[in-house]
Amino acid sequence: MLRGDLAADHAFAWSAGRPLAWRDFQGSPPSEGSEGAKTSYTLYSGWKCRGDVFEFRVIAGFRPRQSWVKAIVLNDSMQRRTILRHEQTHFDLAEVHARRMRRAFADLARPCAKTDAELRALVQRLAQEEKAEQRHSSIHRYANAAPPLGGAGPAVPVRADCRRAWAYCVRHRRRRWRWRSTLEVDRIVSVP
Repeated sequence: MLRGDLAADHAFAWSAGRPLAWRDFQGSPPSEGSEGAKTSYTLYSGWKCRGDVFEFRVIAGFRPRQSWVKAIVLNDSMQRRTILRHEQTHFDLAEVHARRMRRAFADLARPCAKTDAELRALVQRLAQEEKAEQRHSSIHRYANAAPPLGGAGPAVPVRADCRRAWAYCVRHRRRRWRWRSTLEVDRIVSVP
């Protein structure tokens, strides 16, 4: 149901056995700005009904052509390791949200009685919640505060601690939402 969407976007699905590597970051980095790398991903989703049988699928997909890393990161062994772990954490959090989305759709009463517009609105609302959480996580904001890329100073060890704390929180949430595998098609039978 979603393989074509991933292929068209040159994306690949999240997998516990397939962590990100710098070779996955194929986009061109901007010349300006303090970000050292950027992970681009999206939540691909689709559904269909056959009678009262509802099928829903969502995949957190990494988009290599829109993801990038700056040379300064790759040339610094410390940044190379820590920033890749940080970017992996973004992708892990996308998988947490995919699992939440699966749960939300599994909990729907009579999903085949809903219109495509209603189901699409639910997908959009859940995706907006995910984006807001990625942007507004206080640990994440603090972990990514100054100093700028390549800089040093007293904030560096604190930032590393915050990044570790943020990564730990995401890993814990991913384990909590382990109840469905990413590539599984969820089948829910509606009760009339």
